[in-house]
Amino acid sequence: MKGKGVGRKYRQIFSFTSISAILGVVLTVEALFTESCTKINEFTIGKDFVESQTKLQIIDTFKVNLSTVLLDSIVTSSSKLAIVGSHRDSTFGSVKCESYFDLAYQAFNDIDPRAVYDSAAFVLYYSGYSYGDTISSMTLGIHKLTEKIVSFDNVYSYLYSNESFDYEPDPTGTLTFYPEPNSSDSTISIPVNLLGAELFNLILNKDIKVSSAEWFSDYLKGFVLTSGTSENKSVIAFIADQTHVFLKLYYHLDLEEPEKKEISITIGQVNHQFNHIINDLSGTPLFMIKQEGNIISSVESDNKGFMQGFTGFMPKIQFPSLQNILMENRFKILKAELVFEPVIGSYTDFKLPQYQKMLLYRTDRENRINFNFYLTDNEGHAIFPKFELDDLYGENTRYTFDITNFLNSELADARFNYDNGLLIGLEETEFRTSLDRLLIEGKKPPVKLRLYYLSY
Repeated sequence: MKGKGVGRKYRQIFSFTSISAILGVVLTVEALFTESCTKINEFTIGKDFVESQTKLQIIDTFKVNLSTVLLDSIVTSSSKLAIVGSHRDSTFGSVKCESYFDLAYQAFNDIDPRAVYDSAAFVLYYSGYSYGDTISSMTLGIHKLTEKIVSFDNVYSYLYSNESFDYEPDPTGTLTFYPEPNSSDSTISIPVNLLGAELFNLILNKDIKVSSAEWFSDYLKGFVLTSGTSENKSVIAFIADQTHVFLKLYYHLDLEEPEKKEISITIGQVNHQFNHIINDLSGTPLFMIKQEGNIISSVESDNKGFMQGFTGFMPKIQFPSLQNILMENRFKILKAELVFEPVIGSYTDFKLPQYQKMLLYRTDRENRINFNFYLTDNEGHAIFPKFELDDLYGENTRYTFDITNFLNSELADARFNYDNGLLIGLEETEFRTSLDRLLIEGKKPPVKLRLYYLSY
């Protein structure tokens, strides 16, 4: 995404006037008041600087509306991660992830007539990412597709999280194992011995099915990794590129001392690899979101806002009473902060997302999002929140975004459009490839807009 890179830092933005003395006044006044009230202080900086009627106002009682938006779909092709598994909890419901891919054709070398087939397996490499309980066993299956992977996006050739392709109900291979995504043994192997024997004989006999890319793709249209009918408790990501996904055929030469051999077939086109998600919200506070047009107020969802990457949940922030500031004849916003807290206890079993990867995105009445339209500072750098962690009680854990530039631009024409809200989310890459989650408290305490401004 534009405007992001290594070494980025959270920047606090201060849109002050040229009167440098105001900075000291703001900091001094802020220290004198608590956070839960409206604070208004009249002061005179000096007749040579401003008029005596100038007032510094520090307010955090502007009404902030919190809701949750569910995106229709997310681009998941070309992510180079195969996400697979299933998990259920009472907050975000059940998620079931499947990963589709095809194989690359290669001109197969002649096989020695003395060759004897042994076995075959799909070899996958952990990426290190996991979600849920990896202590419990996990079952994965791999199925052959009955139709080729094609994109219906005529502009960008993307594949989306809500797309899927037909596949054989019976798996070609299965594996039950205990996932160790961060172990030194970085691979798993899903045995597919019957498929391997069939393919080995085709190569050995120089069958037409393995004679060209066209014939090969008609014979093996692709595969999908699934959880099958198993109720897994975790979701795992594997690296999905041509150096980390293989169909390996193992054989040996029938000699006095057998000589081991193998044929490795890599994953196919990167843009044909994508991840599909199935989400069941039964029994959760979000159950009615699809019936409500993919948006639900926090009032109807247990006074909370929900964020989760791959599933497409994003909290939406709107400022219905901000228009009131325009009633001031003359005003200058010095600083504006959006402050919110995660629900206490919501990150005991699930870690909070990295604040260095959280962004605010502009949106409109239709809740559309362009992942290139995130809030930036004066230099065009992405704005990340300041994060405070209360390790002891959790009561003062909070995120604070500086949204000064956003509000100044929204109020520049002396009119504030309430429909132009903000969506809280992860960076696009993280959003497409993780189930990292955040549950925002909407009532005790509510989400706050803390505003520092001069009226004169």
